[in-house]
Amino acid sequence: MTEEPMRNVGNAYLAVDVQGSLLPQDVLSRIAAADRELPGMRPEDYHLAAAERLGDAASRRWDYLLGAYRAFRDRLAKLPEGDAATTLTRDRWLLVLLNEFGFGRVPYQRGGLQLAGKDFPVSHLWHSVPMHLLGWHSDLDRSVPGVTKRAPQSMLQEFLNLSDDHLWGVLSNGRRLRILRDSTALVGSAYVEFDLEAIFDGELYSEFVLLYTLLHASRFELIAPDDGTATCADCWLEKWRAFAAETGLRARDQLRDGVKEALEALGTGFLLANPKLREQLAAGRLGRDDFHHELLRLVYQLIFIFVAEDRGALLDPAAPQDVRDRYATWFSSRRLRRLAVRRSGDRHGDLWKTIVMVIKALGADDGLPELGLPGLGGLFYRTAGSPQGLTDEPRPDQLLWCDLPNEALLTAIRKMSTVRAKDGRPRDVDFQHLGAEELGSIYESLLELVPYAETNGVGPKFELKEKVSGNDRKLTGSYYTPSSLIESLLDTALDPVIEAHAKSPEELLTITVCDPACGSGHFLVAAARRIAKRHAAMLTGEDEPVPSAVREAMRKVVARCIYGVDINPLAAELAKVSLWIESLEPGKPLAFLDAHIKVGNALLGTTPRLIAAGIPDGAFKPIEGDDRSYASALKKQNTREVQRVSRETGQTRRGEQETLFDDAELPGNQKLAEQARTLAAIPVSGVADVREQERRFHELETSDELKQKRLVADAWCAAFVWRKHAEAPEAITTATIRGLETGVTLASERAEELRRLIEQYRFFHWHLEFPEVFPAGDPGPDLNPAAGWSGGFTCVLGNPPWERVKIQEKEFFAGRNEAVANAKNAAARKKAIAALATSRDEVDRLLFAEFTNELRQADGWALLLRDSGRYPLTGRGDINTYAVFAETGRTITAGQGRVGMVLPTGIATDATTQFFFKDMVTTKTLASLYDFENEDKVFASVHNQFRFCLWTGTGRRSPQERRCRPTRRPPTGLRRSCRSCGSCRPARRWTPSGRPWKRTTPTGRSTRS
Repeated sequence: MTEEPMRNVGNAYLAVDVQGSLLPQDVLSRIAAADRELPGMRPEDYHLAAAERLGDAASRRWDYLLGAYRAFRDRLAKLPEGDAATTLTRDRWLLVLLNEFGFGRVPYQRGGLQLAGKDFPVSHLWHSVPMHLLGWHSDLDRSVPGVTKRAPQSMLQEFLNLSDDHLWGVLSNGRRLRILRDSTALVGSAYVEFDLEAIFDGELYSEFVLLYTLLHASRFELIAPDDGTATCADCWLEKWRAFAAETGLRARDQLRDGVKEALEALGTGFLLANPKLREQLAAGRLGRDDFHHELLRLVYQLIFIFVAEDRGALLDPAAPQDVRDRYATWFSSRRLRRLAVRRSGDRHGDLWKTIVMVIKALGADDGLPELGLPGLGGLFYRTAGSPQGLTDEPRPDQLLWCDLPNEALLTAIRKMSTVRAKDGRPRDVDFQHLGAEELGSIYESLLELVPYAETNGVGPKFELKEKVSGNDRKLTGSYYTPSSLIESLLDTALDPVIEAHAKSPEELLTITVCDPACGSGHFLVAAARRIAKRHAAMLTGEDEPVPSAVREAMRKVVARCIYGVDINPLAAELAKVSLWIESLEPGKPLAFLDAHIKVGNALLGTTPRLIAAGIPDGAFKPIEGDDRSYASALKKQNTREVQRVSRETGQTRRGEQETLFDDAELPGNQKLAEQARTLAAIPVSGVADVREQERRFHELETSDELKQKRLVADAWCAAFVWRKHAEAPEAITTATIRGLETGVTLASERAEELRRLIEQYRFFHWHLEFPEVFPAGDPGPDLNPAAGWSGGFTCVLGNPPWERVKIQEKEFFAGRNEAVANAKNAAARKKAIAALATSRDEVDRLLFAEFTNELRQADGWALLLRDSGRYPLTGRGDINTYAVFAETGRTITAGQGRVGMVLPTGIATDATTQFFFKDMVTTKTLASLYDFENEDKVFASVHNQFRFCLWTGTGRRSPQERRCRPTRRPPTGLRRSCRSCGSCRPARRWTPSGRPWKRTTPTGRSTRS
């Protein structure tokens, strides 16, 4: 399949740039086209006659301003060298331009503006719109000695962020003009920039039309609502932002469906074109889930390339122009996206080969200089060493050696990169401004779909189907956390940590932020942005640093400060992709994240203190499928073993979880911690350095010491969920643990059972996965006596799952067996379930087996949470995961750190969490708790009367000086970020106060609906 070289690549506008996702490219195009679907696009909205066309008005201004610009440039050329040309630029160019755009003669603001005790030398003010107009030779992003003490961009952005009365502003030096907005909720600068020099020198009329329609005075005028007084948020620019947000939500839903269809098109295309791939699936050598994973990884790679290309950050900055043109003309994803809209494709595979070449180049140490592609590593790391050709045995990244018809590829790209507007016309996805938040909301919902691959019958086919039940949360994205909530939580949980570490830029990079249920990385990206902004501010001396400085800092922060855990490996990989997209710096390799973003069950694990205490007797309580008498005998055996060890070590066991060792004798991990620190300290300038980090990480992961310590910890956890009956392999007891600590190996049958349980439950031990964060064996001042380790994360964040651990029978059988699900009461349902076991229908018997397996796993979770000793405050009653995640957050937080989570308000009011909340109050570690009702459907599929909260706690060594009282003031970040919509309801807030706090009466169990 061939095509004429593509000449016009890049963004739709050559002289327009958008920072901070202020307005998406699609909305800008619709503004320039005077799309009547947009609000405020009637001629009278621009103060024109009803019959006058907006384009005609712009044309008249264009002719006049083109002459004014040329006259100005002639005068500019006559000024002496070194003249900033401030007066000339203002009087003969910028004020003329603004006058033609309906502002009249903009008043000069003598003395600038003052706010919050600070001076802001803003030159002009038009009603509520500050306008800072500079000379032609002044730099917008840097201070100029003798001209501007601060960078103009940083100064005006800070003013807008601080002021409640000024939302939009204008900044220009005559060469470039920026329309700025308060970016408090965005973290970083937010503006649309027009290159005036390029527009008028190059006579780019289409860009001028957009400038006219966006900068016209009518766009900033305040429009009083029918029922109140106009505020700075009541202008057309703000209404366009609201329109963009609304259409963005619709597009996001479409894109979610489109990506699902793209995965199906790719999967089916690969199966059709590659017999060996079909054979791998048919023989079971390649599992459906593994195939799905490889397809998702490929889609992640394509999305990364789309975003990096559209941001102008993919190619090496040093690449010559002819090399850039070669890439754009024949190898760019933008070329494929344009082709996908115009053509359906054929059975040839030439287009796929160009993509493969790009992906492999990005994974190579030296990239591919002939195309201007640098080596990035990261998401593309495995591709460089992949095997040459498709083999009988599946291998990582083997899809790169498969064939793929153009038809399947173009279908997939079309589904991924276009959405339908209300009028049915296709519109391009704005990848340039696709944020990690949007990426997560789209892709996280796909992670729970079940893959099906058909290799026989009428033809190979790959499909993604919904799970039979219990999957509404992920598919609808109803629990996706809005950015406003995240930013508000960062105000109370992360900002104090940043302030405490802001003594120097280097100390700021010692902050460690973790999300124990990270999903797509939404919280991690937001936290990294905030730390990066402060780091850039410290380096530049500007409170509002320019975007380029923040991007440079972001790469350092992501590599050194960010940690995450998720039980789903696809989600963990998506979190890495989100972080890589946000930290991409042209020509620089992607950060090595395998050591910081890990897969595992953050709730199910052990600690040095618990291991030292031996296995508790509670581990031998019978669960579904166990023999009670056999379990009782194991419990007695374990008790005798613990007592024997107590006598041998000279210790007295005083309680269920009393340790047999002093703090100095607890199992340590110092060598592992040192190895992890050495790995992190490797300076990275190219992909070869990232490969060295990967080599060191593999060396650490496969070291005898870590394998032995993991084996001990895994065996300790496995004791709780081991099958306890005569036919099962010999159970694990305290004697087994002590033997493993001395190097004794397990018999093959026991080792296989342990491996199975590790795979099923995904045990995760914080001090072994992140030894540099949790050094053990050193009884220093930062020792956490309950866990037996020192240190911890300086900040823990997240919105963990709000799910009951107990199996809900009705939910399980919904869609599987309606007769059971719709039984008239619980007793009838249990009887119907029991009947499945002896049914003549094999389908019923298999369903019963599936149910009992699920029931046993849920019982195993509950037993570990209740009886392991890790959750003395929340591991009780009908356990909900949000509560034990909250206790986990406190456990892994450093003594002087902070923890913040989005949780049901039941964390403060439910009977099952009363001990947790009481402990926070008595230890004075409750920083704040904002309580909301879901009246505005922040979480779309949660009942509107359900209450949730933003909870922030402090580390055990940072007690708050006062107790708590309720107030009714919403968080500052949430109030500021939502001031334009006015839909936020006041929140009840528990914060430190001088009066005693009186606990509310428990209201019973709270769970998500």
